[in-house]
Amino acid sequence: MNQYDIVKPMISLTDALIVAFFLFVMLFMGLRQRCRSKDAPNYLLGGRALTLPAFIATTVSTWYGGILGVGEYAWSYGIANWLVFGVPYYVGAILFALLLSRRARASEVLSIPHRFEQYYGKKAAICAGILIFLTTVPGAYMLIMGTILGLSFGIGSSLGILATALFVVIYLWRGGFNAVVRTDALQFALMFGGFIVLSLWLLIGYGTEPLSTLPATHLEPTGGQSIGSILIWYIIALSTLAEPNFFQRAYAAKTPEIARKGLFISVGFWIFFDAMTTLCGLYARALLPNLTTPLHAFPALAAKVLPIGLVGLFFAGLLATVLSTLDSNLFTTATTLGRDLWPQNFCEKVDIQSRTRISLIVGAIIASAIALLSDSVVKIWEIFGSMSAASLLIPILSSYYPKFRMSNRGAFILMLTGCSVTILWFIVKKVSDELIFGMRPLIAGMIAAILCYLIDQIRIKLNANHPWV
Repeated sequence: MNQYDIVKPMISLTDALIVAFFLFVMLFMGLRQRCRSKDAPNYLLGGRALTLPAFIATTVSTWYGGILGVGEYAWSYGIANWLVFGVPYYVGAILFALLLSRRARASEVLSIPHRFEQYYGKKAAICAGILIFLTTVPGAYMLIMGTILGLSFGIGSSLGILATALFVVIYLWRGGFNAVVRTDALQFALMFGGFIVLSLWLLIGYGTEPLSTLPATHLEPTGGQSIGSILIWYIIALSTLAEPNFFQRAYAAKTPEIARKGLFISVGFWIFFDAMTTLCGLYARALLPNLTTPLHAFPALAAKVLPIGLVGLFFAGLLATVLSTLDSNLFTTATTLGRDLWPQNFCEKVDIQSRTRISLIVGAIIASAIALLSDSVVKIWEIFGSMSAASLLIPILSSYYPKFRMSNRGAFILMLTGCSVTILWFIVKKVSDELIFGMRPLIAGMIAAILCYLIDQIRIKLNANHPWV
């Protein structure tokens, strides 16, 4: 048994029943969505018919799967939570809206590897597919779900992880992308509803007096950390421009304008939600200063201050926040495996819907296995996330701006180099416990990628007669 194997419930039986009812409604909504057409755009992208309200609900809710980590960070560092996990990603989302959203929708492709295949060839597409698969496998979110289920029902997180995998596969199996979108609408309402209730309860019932007991650093912008450790997140947030779920929703939007406008509106919702999570994190530190497991800051705070019934609503909101990201990532994982990485000569007569469904099971098994290796989940997520951002960002931007487009060979070499340098930095850090030149792996990988891009552009200029070889 590990530190996440919760066996004692934190909430009452009444609240646990409320959480169970939410899960039942989620399953019912997911199973009601049935994709009758077996062609790829319908099952993978809902027929490219995503309206503005649906786009906003699914985009906003998908972005917050690590809600327990947000609570832990806010409990530990105060308002720095907003500057680290909020502002950098608003900037990234706005850049995506300005630079890529309309172009992505107009491209009429099904996935990022599909785009790479069109512009950089099959090898680059497979490389991109592998990176996206590794990045989107939702092992960390499986672990968080197992933790919340353990706190709710008094079961071990291992059982919670397996139950989550089965639960998500069942409701995604039938409806595909439409099931993700429909359930995201309920999850959007619950995640905001839960934190609105908790925030108002704290402000009205406790006032601001408890906040006067906070450590002084909790009200400082950096939370007592160095400026450098804060600014690094603004570089890491550039990975938003290579975020598969953003692209998937842009591809699925009814029009290019919906994709662009929807992201701008989504940023407003994220600002509001981050304000609530930061506020609740501050109250958690003030009211629970001796909390032994900061990861449980939000659920422990709700269990302490809310009455029976509202605790169940808040826990349902936590589950909704995690599930909205988990199901989106698992479906992206399945799409990548079923469409982009499926061997050409393997079961050629199997349609895209069946391949994606098979891939849902494979992805859920892999995610569950990663989650069960709880001591490694965060590190694995960090490694693959850094590799993906360093390797995909420049080729993606290049593919949408012809003036800056790379060659097929250049894009492939850049991706391999970005991956290799990032992995090397992680290995050296693991062995020596030091960073080479003081640079984080993602930064090193991005510098290597930029150098590869510049060399490729020089080669293209020198070989002007054959610029896209």
